[in-house]
Amino acid sequence: MNVMTDSPELSRMGELRRGWRPLVASCFGIALGLSPHSAYTIGIMASAMNADLAWSRGDILGATMIGTLAVILLGSTIGRAVDRLGARRVAIASTIGVSLGLFLLSTVATNIYIFYILWGLLTVLGLGTLPMTYANIVGQWFNRARGMALGIALASTGIAGAIYPFFLDFLIDGSNWRSGFLGLASLPLLISLPIQLLWLREPGKTREGTATVEVTGLTLKEAIYRYRFWASAFAAMLLNFASGGLLPNFLPLLTEGGLTVADATRALAVMALSITAGRLLCGFMLDRMWAPNVGLILILPAVLGALALTTQDMTFSMAFAAVALIGLATGAEYDMLAYITGRYFGRRHFSELFGFQFAIFAIGSGFAPGFYGTMRDRLGSYEPLLYLSIVAMLGSIALLYTLGRYPKEYADGH
Repeated sequence: MNVMTDSPELSRMGELRRGWRPLVASCFGIALGLSPHSAYTIGIMASAMNADLAWSRGDILGATMIGTLAVILLGSTIGRAVDRLGARRVAIASTIGVSLGLFLLSTVATNIYIFYILWGLLTVLGLGTLPMTYANIVGQWFNRARGMALGIALASTGIAGAIYPFFLDFLIDGSNWRSGFLGLASLPLLISLPIQLLWLREPGKTREGTATVEVTGLTLKEAIYRYRFWASAFAAMLLNFASGGLLPNFLPLLTEGGLTVADATRALAVMALSITAGRLLCGFMLDRMWAPNVGLILILPAVLGALALTTQDMTFSMAFAAVALIGLATGAEYDMLAYITGRYFGRRHFSELFGFQFAIFAIGSGFAPGFYGTMRDRLGSYEPLLYLSIVAMLGSIALLYTLGRYPKEYADGH
């Protein structure tokens, strides 16, 4: 596979000036694609659906497990399609698929199993809007500024997460969750799709200041026999489990801790913005530091944040600080996994490798929300689950430090 890489003289800012259009298109593709829904929208929709249909939160959030199964089964297949067909084609088709899937969810009657089936269909149709697709394009346009470019692209989910609560609150207005799904379905078609049609593309074969080089890297068959492949995937999965269980449960967790619904909603908006900041900060540091050190710097404060949430009689300032710290670590998840995949295993089969690792990574956010919701119903408290998140985050740090230095043959981005 030949891709465009920078001339030696091209700086990080030069890369950003050259590739800003596909980067912006990637931002909208990720923000209005599949990724934000399991973290940001389903928790809000669950409250409205519970009020209208009397389904439990645990049962509704269990839909994310169905979506996770689709990612596990098809993640590497979509990645292979991206490598062979091109990221642009896959992204555009899947953007249309996300809108269709969200529209179908608005038609659910009273059968929760139909809801599960349609959530699974949404996942299948939208798999091509996951970060593996856009990280492929970012990796082709950027080398020296790859960490920052990934951070910018993936930070878009945090911005979406800050807007979605207010957008859905306006549409739902109590229990009118069908309007919420219809509103979500309109966004990819009206905003993301036109921008991707205009600006989303891979680099051309020749450009001034660029050169075509042969990209190297492991195949999936080769990578799965390497310890680093599994260690990086499970490190990301543990971090994703720790944050993925908390994110859709933060509203009831904070209100049970003593906050009003209004203050809890404000804290959630702050958390989404901190995720954005975390992705930008992570990307900035990845271009300059060894990835495991970046993980330590961002994840350890989140451990302290989760510990603070176990305190009785929570204040808004305490909740504000805690969710902000957890948000910073949450923002590092996608960046770290995408960056590590390219630097440790090469870019020749990047999307297929990232798709397989993303499938393992998705186990965390897929199974954690329903698990946390169900265990809260059984235990009567979120406190044991906060301690579980703390253990998972510490485990993630430990695994990252077993990876070793970047292989020399991939450290230059080839």
